[in-house]
Amino acid sequence: MPSETERRVNALMIDDDPEAILLMGARLKQAFGAEAQFVLVGADCLKEGLEKLEGGDFDVLLLDLGLPDSVGLDTVISAKRKAGLTPIVVLTAFSDEAMGLDAIALGAQDYLIKDLVNMTLLARAVRFAIERSALLRQVRELERLRSEVRERQKSDQFKDRLLGAISHDLRGPLTVAQAAVASLGEGLTGTMNPGQAELVAMARRNLDRLGRLVMNALDFSRLESGRAKLSFRQVHTRRFLLELTEDWKRTQTRPLRFELDLPLELPPVRADVDHFAQAMFNLLDNAGRHASRRVKLSARAWDGRVRITVEDDGPGVPPERSEEIFLPYAQLTRAMGPGYKGTGLGLAICREIASLSEGKVWLDAGCLHGARFHFELPRWAPATSSFAQG
Repeated sequence: MPSETERRVNALMIDDDPEAILLMGARLKQAFGAEAQFVLVGADCLKEGLEKLEGGDFDVLLLDLGLPDSVGLDTVISAKRKAGLTPIVVLTAFSDEAMGLDAIALGAQDYLIKDLVNMTLLARAVRFAIERSALLRQVRELERLRSEVRERQKSDQFKDRLLGAISHDLRGPLTVAQAAVASLGEGLTGTMNPGQAELVAMARRNLDRLGRLVMNALDFSRLESGRAKLSFRQVHTRRFLLELTEDWKRTQTRPLRFELDLPLELPPVRADVDHFAQAMFNLLDNAGRHASRRVKLSARAWDGRVRITVEDDGPGVPPERSEEIFLPYAQLTRAMGPGYKGTGLGLAICREIASLSEGKVWLDAGCLHGARFHFELPRWAPATSSFAQG
């Protein structure tokens, strides 16, 4: 029995010779050894193979080009249409280099001739095909996330951090694939014919290009992460909040009742004015989107800090999801909320600003009706006037 942590490789082989499928399964299982539990499923015609491909979860497809119901490159076209991102390794008796190049161009990951390949090379080809497919999936996910972030047009800082994290995760498998292809190109696994050498050179060029794209994303992320320079100074809390809430009310299109509770002797805070305003706007916007009729802002001083509270009478947030709503791109549905749907970045930005300001922001879990958010900053003290955060 395989262990719970053992890797499993599920392969589908479409070949009209059942003995070849059995033999291939046994040899590949032996070639993978303890590295993975190799499972090979067979199909003796293209129709049956495509049905199994559609209904199963396969890591790789081994495809013969001489099947009872399909012959030649049309077989690759039909298989690719169903395979999606599942890598295809052509394993056939057709010894035709031109056909091999055409098969690669049509989407196959590799083209191997049955009589000329040994199990070690075939197992390596299967490994590389699976690795390349995994890289392609991650690159496409990166592209999807980049497109999503551009559409939202919110917070370059969080966009760059997200892209940087994904790019960082891509470096590991990319380095492995580059090293493997380089080994092939240098002849460490044996002499290649001109057609094979060209395919390896093409793979190497494309992997190098992918490597440059990943490093560009990482470098851009590092540059962008240092752009937010916070300049802290004394901020008159009451006057600041009065002016800010007036500005916020002018942006509202819904007839909400706004309540303000600010003590006359509210002490000043130590803050970066622009980022403080951004955090407060985000909290008020969040409340305005979900409120039924009322939004309230209040503030109190205690123990060297000033706590600003923003609350609404909307449907509220489940206590178990009180941390999730501060994650970038989180889209937490608050049932029956009448306002527009946000991007999922506002509260994440508030948390980032609070952290950089030596403050904090959180959702009050004890609120029984609606939602109540607290944003806390340190009181101004002359000794902190020279402090700057980059």
